[in-house]
Formats: sequence, structure tokens, C-alpha cells
Amino acid sequence: MAKENEAPDGTRRMMCPAEARKVQCRIKPHTLGRGIHLPLLDPKPNPTGPVLVCRQGSITVSPEAGAKQWQAEDYGTEKWQKIYFRLRNSVEGYNGFAKSPLAEAIEASGTRRIRGIAAQTVLLVFQIAHANRRKITNWVETLALNGERPRRRTHLRRRAEHKRPWAPAAA
Repeated sequence: MAKENEAPDGTRRMMCPAEARKVQCRIKPHTLGRGIHLPLLDPKPNPTGPVLVCRQGSITVSPEAGAKQWQAEDYGTEKWQKIYFRLRNSVEGYNGFAKSPLAEAIEASGTRRIRGIAAQTVLLVFQIAHANRRKITNWVETLALNGERPRRRTHLRRRAEHKRPWAPAAA
């Protein structure tokens, strides 16, 4: 977890999540018993001992080392969830599009009748490329180009009538 704001040279002080009271850790017994709502970490045993952040309260992370784990929004916040779930829905929607049994059917390995993981991967890449092309073609057909009418109508979604949660009728 971030302990301080980023320094002018790009380094950042990070602290152990157990010390920040976000998790419980077996390496730090004083963090145990803080409540069942906190997850329990079980770090992998290491022949050289615990990682540096477990031996100290905090560490300094360079921009190169922290770039892989950096996120603009804090994990689990409402804003993070809004961004994450929108991206997740888009990925899952594309997976459903590419897995359609009427088109590429990438889930069915029987459509790639060849042995070997490398050969299967190459054929899968071609199937995904075809799914991309099909998606782009469908989108282009909904555009009005050169003042003409679009070839296809856009997908219109029904608007929800009520914004309240559904509840069963009283008996």
C-alpha cells in the first residue's frame, strides 16, 4: 500500500498491507485477530526469509519496479469498481461474441483439428482475428457514410421502467 505521495524523482514509499490494517499476516503475529472481515495472508516460504516489506515497516519502490502493480485508482473503491467492471463486462462480452457456435466457436477445440499447442494457438489467433473483423464489419454497417442510410440498424436497448430493486408481491 502507498504510504506517502510520489517523490519528485518518481520513487514511492510503500508499506505492508498488514501494517496498514488491511489484512492479517502470519509473519506479523500482532496483526492476527483483528477481525474476520480482514483476509489472512499466507506468504510463500522463501529460503532467504520473508520479503523485505515483511521485515521492515515500509520500503521505497522505484518507478520501474512499481509500474507493473501501479493503478490509478485504489483497489476496491467505488470508482475502481466502476472502471474495472465496465472493462470486465467488455472483455466477457467479446468472449461470448467469439465463442458463438454460429461463427468462430473458439471454445470448441474440435473446430481446430490439428495436434500440438503451437498449431492450436496459431489457428486460434486466426479465429480471433476473424471475430475482430466480423465485429468491425458489423459496426461499420451501422454508420451513415456519404450521406446514405446505414446498411443496418444499431442495437437499441430497452430502457428500464423502474430503478428500484425487484421484490416479490405480498401474498
